[in-house]
Amino acid sequence: MSRKRRTSPLEGLMDIASTLPCWVSLILAVISYFVLHHYASQALTPQIQSGSYVPQNMTRIMFQPLLMALQYLVPFVFCLGAAISAVKAFKGRRLAQQYVSIESTQKAAVSPQNRTKPTDSMSWQQFELLVGQAFRLLGYRVIDGGETGADGGVDVYLKKDGETFFVQCKHWKTKSVGVSVVRELYGVIAAAGVKGGFVVTSDYFTAEAVAFSKGKKLGLIDGVKLKKMILAAKKASPESVPEQPEATSEAPVCPKCASSMVKRKARQGANAGNEFWGCSRFPKCRSIINIK
Repeated sequence: MSRKRRTSPLEGLMDIASTLPCWVSLILAVISYFVLHHYASQALTPQIQSGSYVPQNMTRIMFQPLLMALQYLVPFVFCLGAAISAVKAFKGRRLAQQYVSIESTQKAAVSPQNRTKPTDSMSWQQFELLVGQAFRLLGYRVIDGGETGADGGVDVYLKKDGETFFVQCKHWKTKSVGVSVVRELYGVIAAAGVKGGFVVTSDYFTAEAVAFSKGKKLGLIDGVKLKKMILAAKKASPESVPEQPEATSEAPVCPKCASSMVKRKARQGANAGNEFWGCSRFPKCRSIINIK
């Protein structure tokens, strides 16, 4: 998503503060206050040499009003950035809880054919917060709101073990994510020299997008894999599974839509009792692979 460009130093400082852990921003708020207060409160005692002020004194006189303002403004910006970061993390946790609640309710009371994804009712901003919480459950430090490239080439930054990962979110309810989106993020990752990245969608990826990601430091997470991340929250690292995070080693990819497949058992017909691989997007996609 496109985002507003920062136009002032204070806006840039707030961006930095919101990317730091809350406790770090609060410590910097205290430190900045005492440092700026020290210089702002120094007494101005004009020194006269040959009937004129010393130049250094004039400089202090000119900048003291600015220091007086900054001693309160800079700490406030750090505190505000910490508050923004904390609120986003709280909203992400709430969205994840709502996601789990909806999934549990539908699983118990709604047939598979009539189920809707919990993400369908979310805005793109909420979807980004949910994605951030999903990675937070896996042990990543989540930094919301990247601004790399048009269309928000990076929506979320991830930090883990000193490494940086980029995440692009696509909250598309009825449209598959094509190879151009994956190629765009791969270019951003290569240019920035970071560890790797993920493209996350609420729906699914085209076969071309899946094929392009093979062998690259890219993880493609569709709606089914996102659900697994939130419900199971298994520990995983893109270093060990950079291509398809949270994918199982035995589950094949759907030959029709490239989504992950799940093992099912036929309940009726000539093959009743036999297991087969069915597309995770059923009933939208009815592709199957027989298990021999």
